[in-house]
Amino acid sequence: MKKIIVSMSLGIAAIVATVSAYGQTKVTIGTSRDPNNGAQILIAEQKGFFRDVGLDVTVKYFPSGGDLMSAFVGGSIQYGSAGTIPVLTIRSRPFPLKVIAQMSDISGAQQLIVKKTVSNLDELRGKKIGLLRGTASEALYDSIVSAYKFNSGSATLINMGPTDMITAFVHGDVDAVALWEPHSTHARKLGNGKTLISGTYGYLGGAAVEKRIYGDHALLFANESTLKKQPAVARLVIAALQKANDFIQNNRAETIQIMAKVYGLQPDEVGGILDVNRYTLQLNDQLTSDMEKLVKFLLTTKGITHPVRIVDLFDSTVLRSVRPDLVKVP
Repeated sequence: MKKIIVSMSLGIAAIVATVSAYGQTKVTIGTSRDPNNGAQILIAEQKGFFRDVGLDVTVKYFPSGGDLMSAFVGGSIQYGSAGTIPVLTIRSRPFPLKVIAQMSDISGAQQLIVKKTVSNLDELRGKKIGLLRGTASEALYDSIVSAYKFNSGSATLINMGPTDMITAFVHGDVDAVALWEPHSTHARKLGNGKTLISGTYGYLGGAAVEKRIYGDHALLFANESTLKKQPAVARLVIAALQKANDFIQNNRAETIQIMAKVYGLQPDEVGGILDVNRYTLQLNDQLTSDMEKLVKFLLTTKGITHPVRIVDLFDSTVLRSVRPDLVKVP
């Protein structure tokens, strides 16, 4: 590992010199204002890691994956970080989007929230469940139905956005909601709720049991043309984000402080989200498998009309040139 880090440092220094010589330092990166998709981007911005590698980065925050992808397709951002479903949706058009790194395994941040008095799925029979069609919310619910043998027809599903889900849950208009962080935290706090099932754990009967039923990931992506025109810049982006990833792993208290301030969350809320996410830039088999399952989900729900080959979606050359140990796919 020491040899890799030393080699990386020497290589990055050479890239910085090359990029500076050609003036290719301005980069715009888009993401969402939450710890799921944009954690390393925020830390790299706030701690000066982008600047350290010679990049002048502008970070643009978007309220939804759809808004982010519209900006990406329109060319107003060069790099982006979003959940798997928005990435697959754009790629399937087809559009020349390439995933160059993972940002986080956010499977545990996808959660079914119920009232504290509910201890099992049977109690949701005949009840109303809020979810957002065509998103991770619906994909999580489908995974729960399959993994826990829940009769989906026994509950009434109501299609609504995350803010409306929280409001409906608080007022008792729905009995459960399929949400993602930080919305699920808000639903628990405001609606006297708890997590019954997440993508990685079940809490049926009050006991926490590790059970991975659903996989979702935050992904770093760029246009193929961007990677071809400025490969050195892409490597510097990866270098800065890896430094930020290391910071998150080794400086929890300061990470929480930074995120709480910028994201408008309480420190305990940020801490809870950090506990369920797994931050890494690694491209691996788990990521590939989870993405392939979401391709099937989107094809089934008509979210996409053309299949996406994950092997064609990845471009591992950038990550491999900076941190070859993080590339676990062909």
